[in-house]
Amino acid sequence: MFVFAEQTKEKEGQQRRGESVELPITTELVRFLANLAGNLTSFSAQDSEETGGNGLLVCSLPNGNKEEEMPTEISNGMPVITLDINEMGQMKRRLPRLAREEQLENTLLQGLYPGIRVARLNVPPGKLEDHQENEVQKSMRCFDLDGVRFRLIGASASAKSGKFYAVDERYEPAIAERFRKWPEAAITYFGILVSPCKQRIQLPDAKVMVVKDRTLGTNDCRGWISRSVFERFHLPGHRLYQFRLAFENTQAKGACKVMPDDVAQKLGADIILPESCVKPEYRQTTRFLEFLHWHRPKIEVRSYRGPVVFGIREVSRTFDLHSSYTLIEHAPWESIQLEIAGFAMEQARKLRTACEDGNYDEVIELLGTSHAQAPWEEANDSEYTSFEHTVVEAVLKVDSSGYLIKHPYINNALNRLLAKWAFKLCTAGGFKIPGFALADDGFLSLYQGQVVAASDWLPQDRAISSVPCPKGLVVRYPIRMFEDLLPYTRVSTEEAVALVTQVIEDQNGCSIDGEAVVDLVEKQIRLDGAFTLHSETAAKNGGDFDFDLVAVVEGDRFPHFVESRFAHQDRHEKGKSKRTKKQSPWWNLALVANQAKGNQIGSITDLKTSCYAAGFRGEAYQLVDELQHALDSLKWGTQVNQQLIAEIRQKVPLAPWLQLKDKERVSDMPVHIEVLPTDKIGYLYNLARKEVEDFFSAKLPIADFHGLITNEHFTREMSQECRLVNRIYAEEVGKLIKEKQALDEALANAEAEYQANRNDQSTRNEARTRRNAARSAVHAYKERSREEFQALRSIVRAWGDGKKQNRRGWCQSLHAAICAGKGNGSLLFHAFPQEIIDKIAEETGSTPVQVFVPDLVDGEIEFDEDGRVFLVEQFPNGDGSTHERKIFLLQILKKGEVLMDGKVVDRVQPFTMRYGSGTIRDGKLVFKDIRQRATVKRPTRNVCESPDDRRTTSAQGETPS
Repeated sequence: MFVFAEQTKEKEGQQRRGESVELPITTELVRFLANLAGNLTSFSAQDSEETGGNGLLVCSLPNGNKEEEMPTEISNGMPVITLDINEMGQMKRRLPRLAREEQLENTLLQGLYPGIRVARLNVPPGKLEDHQENEVQKSMRCFDLDGVRFRLIGASASAKSGKFYAVDERYEPAIAERFRKWPEAAITYFGILVSPCKQRIQLPDAKVMVVKDRTLGTNDCRGWISRSVFERFHLPGHRLYQFRLAFENTQAKGACKVMPDDVAQKLGADIILPESCVKPEYRQTTRFLEFLHWHRPKIEVRSYRGPVVFGIREVSRTFDLHSSYTLIEHAPWESIQLEIAGFAMEQARKLRTACEDGNYDEVIELLGTSHAQAPWEEANDSEYTSFEHTVVEAVLKVDSSGYLIKHPYINNALNRLLAKWAFKLCTAGGFKIPGFALADDGFLSLYQGQVVAASDWLPQDRAISSVPCPKGLVVRYPIRMFEDLLPYTRVSTEEAVALVTQVIEDQNGCSIDGEAVVDLVEKQIRLDGAFTLHSETAAKNGGDFDFDLVAVVEGDRFPHFVESRFAHQDRHEKGKSKRTKKQSPWWNLALVANQAKGNQIGSITDLKTSCYAAGFRGEAYQLVDELQHALDSLKWGTQVNQQLIAEIRQKVPLAPWLQLKDKERVSDMPVHIEVLPTDKIGYLYNLARKEVEDFFSAKLPIADFHGLITNEHFTREMSQECRLVNRIYAEEVGKLIKEKQALDEALANAEAEYQANRNDQSTRNEARTRRNAARSAVHAYKERSREEFQALRSIVRAWGDGKKQNRRGWCQSLHAAICAGKGNGSLLFHAFPQEIIDKIAEETGSTPVQVFVPDLVDGEIEFDEDGRVFLVEQFPNGDGSTHERKIFLLQILKKGEVLMDGKVVDRVQPFTMRYGSGTIRDGKLVFKDIRQRATVKRPTRNVCESPDDRRTTSAQGETPS
């Protein structure tokens, strides 16, 4: 029986007996904030030696943007405890992480079990000794906290990094049944329940149909939802949607398209899922669908009717994906020299010229942001002219003086941004390629009372895409080999209509009107932000249709690169290793969890890259299989051949430039490195690196910015509180820095010990074990410290959000406390980001709003309150005098639509128009009399990064230094 909540009545406050773990809250910041009023409305700290209780910090989350609100319910998330377990099984509570996604807001778990207590467990990711593994498993299997007994329940995609979940034991039996008490399934698929969704609804009576893959227009992990169900969400139409679904006693994930209500009613289903979406396999009894005049076999289906929880996680959209070294290492030398290196050098010279000329608009654009008005996004209608991803971008957008780049926090952020940009430029060419959600060609409709459907009708070497070039390569990360770059030829709309018409006649035994086919192609196949392939083509590089992200190397921009792939004869094919899944007893859950640890994907990828750089192509292809085994290990139980990895590592030198990807300053990256003649990336690095300098070396002390925020009122009590917060914040950051220094020192000592004993057989193995353990500790700390900084920032942000009155006064009070010290000022930007952005805009006059419209001639413009823009030109009268003539160019409507020749050519973030003047320069309309007022989006995962980007630390300055 399906229920939304499994709750056992129990006397309130009843304490469970058993062995408890000691979890002291050592952070003074949490203790201090726990005693403050404001936005942190409820704190419980029972029996803790630090706070008078050993309890959970509970707080309401700040309201997000409208686009993140649920259509039928608004929730404050679920308080999640984060615990570290060390090698000896000892547990330590970490700072609470208050971000919406970290509190499991808008997850299926929240909808199914409201009020459930959840703990996130971080265990050592590396291999431990047997007695250590035993202690870790014992601690994670079951523990008591705050009078609640928690039990291990599963993992998300981060299991390989040693991250797992535990829940209140009252809910454990019900959740275990959802995964058929199958440990491998719980470790692999529990993430479905804890994946945050953009929007989530609960339907009390929904009809779900499960069919074989590629039946009724479905495909691998791609299903349908009815128009009436879709309209319960507030989402843009004509897209592909990534979903999460809980129904009956199971769950499903994948992507979906929208089917018309008439065909949904005909089939008797609100939601249609292929079997591949349901995790684990759905095992209900089957029945058969029969349709009159349908010249096809009966369709076997499994049906369910009842309550469901349905969430939309992502919506397809076009975006730009940065190039990476794992992509261009496959480019031929002709492409490197003629197509990629030239662009990289041009970008480097542009940055040099912009910095030398003090043209910070150009600098900002080259480094990845822009003063130009951003494209419009749903629900961004407000008084702000700009929604930036980070406070650093927002500050640069409104600073018209250029002086803020010397602020220590902004300067540190820019240096990290420059180092990240320089590494991309020197190792990947610095170009961008269009990205999409991977989609299939399935369709499902009702025509003259008859169901018409088909899948995989597209020729395997063809694709449907909004990219105009006729040929290209499909890129899906991680790139295992050259053959993973899939060559395709574009299908036009006319060709697609002809192919669909033919398949309907062949597979469904009926003819169909041409206009109906055009409508079908436009509404179900040519979706915004989607790239359509045949399923067998997608599978060649490991793709399926559960919202994989792909990118396109365009044939008109990179003809040598694309043609080399078209001419290449495939020598190696490697699909996913779908074996029979192992099924252990439920009591082995902790053992299975520990066996899932050990993420070697990054290290194998870099070793493969070193093989290409050193000319060891045969070894690189050997590593393709091992990389796929690493990718499939959690789901299919495949094992990496460690002996082969070790042998290849012994004979292949590490590409020297790989060691530079985590550098935070350009000055830490050598201008020239010694590389092998076969190293294409090394060649590009040496060519481009000499053009990039440490452009942001000038940095002023924080005290020099004391006068930036003035003329506000604050009291002595406000000043005392701000000084205390500043001191505690500095201490917390200092602890993290000291921990990093201690781990780095321990690794250096262990490495020295190993090098000294590597030829001594009696001590070598123990020394290697200690060295490897130290390496694992440093690697684990990188991720842990990033999360700790994020948690610290979220707590500070919550404190700042709690100051509802006189926020500018609080901002100046905190600014005064910070300027009296020697820090970099990051605290102010985390606590009061909007106030500091507004004050900078007021102090410097802000920058004018800009709109990018290519193909416009340079000149002077005037505009009016209706958004009409005129080019102002002077024409001769013939007598030596001139007269002014105004030529209408375009109109910007109230909702941001850019109208030219009666057609909408673009949409930008709306801004209030009024009479004024400006200029057109290089395709940018500059509205001199309208000034920017920027704000910062609540942070979300950036899907526009390649995996190589995500393996580097953030360069946006959001990590305190």
